Amino acid sequence: MLISLKWLKDYIEIKENINELEHALTMIGQEVEAIEEQGKNLENVVVGQIIEYGKHPDSDKLTLLKVDTGDEVVQIICGATNHKNLDKVAVAKIGAILPGDFKIKKTKIRGVESHGMLCSEKELGIGESHEGIMILSEDAKIGTPLKDYLELDDVVFELEITPNRPDCLSHLGIAREIAAYYNRKVKYPTANFTTLSENIDSNLKVTIDDKEGCKRYVARIIKNVEIKESPKWLQTKLKAIGIKPINNVVDITNYVMMEYNQPIHAFDYNKINNGEIIVRKANEGEKIITLDGEERNLSQKDIVIADNQKAIAIAGVMGAKNSEIDENTKNVVIEVAYFNPVLIRQTSKRLVLSTDASYRFERGVDIENATVVANRVASLISEIANGDVVEGVIDKYFEKYQEKEVTLNIERLNKFVGKEISIEDIGKIFIGLNFQIVESRDNIITIIPPSYRGDITREADLFEEIIRMYGFENIEDKLPNETVKSGTVYKETEAIDRAKNYLVSSGLQEVINYSFIPEEIISFMGFDINNCVKLKNPIVEDFAIMRPTLIYSLLLNIRDNLNRNINDLKIFEIAKTFEKDEKLAIEIPKIAIALAGSKDRNIWDIKPKSYDFYDIKAYVESILESFGMKSYQLIRSNNSMYHPGRSADIMVGRDLVGTFGEIHPDFAEKMDIKRERAYVGELDLEKILKYGKDKIKYEGIVKYPAVQRDLAIVVDNSVLVGNMLKDIEKSSNLIEKVELFDVYEGEKIETGKKSVAINIVLRDKKGTLEEDTINKTIEKILGIVKKKHNGELRSK
Repeated sequence: MLISLKWLKDYIEIKENINELEHALTMIGQEVEAIEEQGKNLENVVVGQIIEYGKHPDSDKLTLLKVDTGDEVVQIICGATNHKNLDKVAVAKIGAILPGDFKIKKTKIRGVESHGMLCSEKELGIGESHEGIMILSEDAKIGTPLKDYLELDDVVFELEITPNRPDCLSHLGIAREIAAYYNRKVKYPTANFTTLSENIDSNLKVTIDDKEGCKRYVARIIKNVEIKESPKWLQTKLKAIGIKPINNVVDITNYVMMEYNQPIHAFDYNKINNGEIIVRKANEGEKIITLDGEERNLSQKDIVIADNQKAIAIAGVMGAKNSEIDENTKNVVIEVAYFNPVLIRQTSKRLVLSTDASYRFERGVDIENATVVANRVASLISEIANGDVVEGVIDKYFEKYQEKEVTLNIERLNKFVGKEISIEDIGKIFIGLNFQIVESRDNIITIIPPSYRGDITREADLFEEIIRMYGFENIEDKLPNETVKSGTVYKETEAIDRAKNYLVSSGLQEVINYSFIPEEIISFMGFDINNCVKLKNPIVEDFAIMRPTLIYSLLLNIRDNLNRNINDLKIFEIAKTFEKDEKLAIEIPKIAIALAGSKDRNIWDIKPKSYDFYDIKAYVESILESFGMKSYQLIRSNNSMYHPGRSADIMVGRDLVGTFGEIHPDFAEKMDIKRERAYVGELDLEKILKYGKDKIKYEGIVKYPAVQRDLAIVVDNSVLVGNMLKDIEKSSNLIEKVELFDVYEGEKIETGKKSVAINIVLRDKKGTLEEDTINKTIEKILGIVKKKHNGELRSK
């Protein structure tokens, strides 16, 4: 936010120098990002006049000029084409140093000397125009320093305004802050005008169809306006804060917006059909050409201002070409409104159209100030554009602003601050901030904040106001007089750190995503929308649901990285997910992993191989193993977001611990993941801790030899081999490892069956295994396989 010092001085007496003012602004929470002293780079730049115009003898594209600079006539060669004889121009004389450390000196251009330079706005650092040199008005006095002529003696502060203080997106807002800090008075603008005898109700009808989107709409009419260039003082103020002057009426609306933090829109009254304004939702398929010349497709969630035939503005964002103020405008309708911040934000984001107006409406404007602002605009148009103000104001105000009382406990404040702040000082601060003191007794003060301070809702907010206005520098540093006790590391926190360290050491990269996802994706991912936590007022549609899973967010990461040609993706996220309870949302910590693309891409002698189901399975099972969790089963997953034959649920009894697998092709298409298959896994951290082991015991290396046996077992195709391997592994303490190394289906195997080849490693920790023990163990294994999985040892 750019704030002009000269502009501030219209509302408050400022005696402090620039450094003192910068310090004060920073101390009250309005951080100064930069300070620009205008005109600082304009030494030796003066008003000149072209008194002789000719062509360069050796170039058709250059002109050879004689320019009067007041104290001398100099020869200058110019490459611009927008000037003519007797024009008043900006001349950078020899010795001038322009922005970018560009020093002007005597030069020869194609054999002809040039003793200076005619400058554009951009070259002087006072504007963006560089299509030609600056042409000044005829009343400019030759030899006048350009900064004096342009009144560039201002200081502009660039402030970082926090989102909770939209009232400070204005000069009056900052003036109020400075006044409260220095205990001074604010001089508010006035509105002085006479009105025509005719009433606004006979000229204009306003209907609000969308009362949720527009809670207040104020309109005034000014007739017989003269559209022309704004006076110099108005142009100078707007240029100082980076706003390009357009015409007097539009400039006035921008000026008052930067004065009050209230966007204003001006319509050409004669372009509004039948003198009727309707605030409504856009129709399906409706289009509008905005003031920037772009045709924009509207949705039924957008608010529009319309007449009885067409939309004439996107409410709170930008006006339409079909109702703009132009040189033929005679009668003007002024709109001052309060639009729903969430809806404006959604429209602005969807259309990728951010304006000064939308920026302010998104953060919230002062709903109580609408008529004051409308009258201020009418007064200035009456004064500057010679307009006649029509009697009366249309004011559609539905949900009246409700004042909110907030209480402060002084004893609690002083304990928090560590210093005694008197009730008198607290009262002065509240009065300086325009807070109404309702009651003060028994160390309790009750106040009502002004309508533009929507951020004041609780006692802690009042603490902040008092501390920043009392002065941080007036509160001495003091350590608390308390014994610091050692903290407790919670089991969940320790587990999260452990999981992160394991995954990072395994080559995965951690990502952190927003905790919100769109509602439309819920059913597609196999979740019941009734069990999800909905936001009442989401910032955008894509943030409507508190996510019940981390997988959607990881898939967005996969999509975005694949689109940027990053093709070796191994990422994870550990975060809370959310489910609905009767009263509060339940927070469930989860671990999620996503793989996509090819592994080993950067190893020159290894051919890259795409990730597959067994890669995600290995990562998921290694996490479970790292937590000492072994007693689980893998069963085929029925979740609709997974590929039906390449996914699994992790179960302990009937308890679902997690899922993993390949994303279903239909879901991948919906997520716009096209070039690579994506594999994901998600685990419930609370259940891992429930079924895993807190500590994994150390076991020394066994000195006795191992024995290996290979078995080929024939089972039905429907048998899940993973579960069979786990049953084998649990069948004897002598089994050290069980691994699958082949699956065969063919002519030697009965139809509907498969041959599963497994390697079994046996070892006795107490001694060397004897043949009889080995055979009995194998017989036991075959018995379990027969009983649980109807498996037979393959005979051929």
